[in-house]
Amino acid sequence: MTATATVKRPASVRISARLNSALNEQAKQLKVSKDVLVRRALVNVLEDIEDLKTIEKRRDEKTYSLSEVRAELGI
Repeated sequence: MTATATVKRPASVRISARLNSALNEQAKQLKVSKDVLVRRALVNVLEDIEDLKTIEKRRDEKTYSLSEVRAELGI
């Protein structure tokens, strides 16, 4: 196995019948498997969480208007 190889380990998650039905329907409409749809959703949520953490850290930083940026750049 190479250093860049990833080992896939199965995960088990319990979801309601209603959510499973909605997941099945969306997977069917998008023509992807449920696991692909769930992985995409998890990646999106984790990225959103990271974005929110960054926003929180930078909350007190000074912001600049578009006109201020243009003036600074001379455009």
